[in-house]
Amino acid sequence: MWLEVSKNNKKYIVAGIYRHPNKDSRDFSDQLEIILENISKKKIPCIIAGDINIDFAKYGVHHETTNYVNNLLVNNFVPTIIMPSRVTANTATIIDHIYYYEGCNSKKDLRILAGNLWSDLTDHLLNYMLIIDNHLKTDDNRPKVRLFSDKNILTFKTQISSTNWDPVFNCDNVYDGYRYFESKLKECYDSSFKLVKLSRKRARDKIWMTSGLKCSSRHKNRLYRKWRMTRSTKDAENYKIYRRYYKQVILAAEKSYFKEQFDTKINSVKQLE
Repeated sequence: MWLEVSKNNKKYIVAGIYRHPNKDSRDFSDQLEIILENISKKKIPCIIAGDINIDFAKYGVHHETTNYVNNLLVNNFVPTIIMPSRVTANTATIIDHIYYYEGCNSKKDLRILAGNLWSDLTDHLLNYMLIIDNHLKTDDNRPKVRLFSDKNILTFKTQISSTNWDPVFNCDNVYDGYRYFESKLKECYDSSFKLVKLSRKRARDKIWMTSGLKCSSRHKNRLYRKWRMTRSTKDAENYKIYRRYYKQVILAAEKSYFKEQFDTKINSVKQLE
């Protein structure tokens, strides 16, 4: 699939490719080279990602793989994934690729960050590539929240205690007294529980993900990494057992959360009847 997209008034060509392992790599390389030559002539920045099933680890020792990589480089398409992306008990291969052609971006101050993420979602590691403009300021749309920490609560109590409430007790007009009370209470509240931006980490959280589930998720990932590093049958068994229980617990937590939300809404409606 080939798409032309725009970002910050700049056009990019983005492609997703899957090459079946049984497809002749020479034919694939020849067909892809024609496309790469056309893109290079247009100078449009391009990103190509996919499960190519050509092992870059064989570069220099396998003729067809070496020719394929050289064709990429001749057309200024740079492979950004250089570490194994599929690791099994007996093999470690670089068969998932991301190529970047900078095109007319060559004179811009850009940084490319790329790599793999440990994940047990699939038997392939997740690949990523970031194009970072060192001069571009990004908008931060994280919501603002109030932190009700013990320290802030103590500050609130202290301010309430030190506020002069005489105008409330000595006021002859109940409306004036209430307005003074409300304004002072709001001042104490706003100054004690100031609005701050939600952390990037918390902004991505699912609501039902408790601190205990996060800890379990980290432990599951550690077991997965250990298994991939040692390739031990025992480590594989430990990981798979823990993953099975983790899935059951997180599914139960999600169901419980939404059930509580639905029950709350139903009860609220009943109370209005």
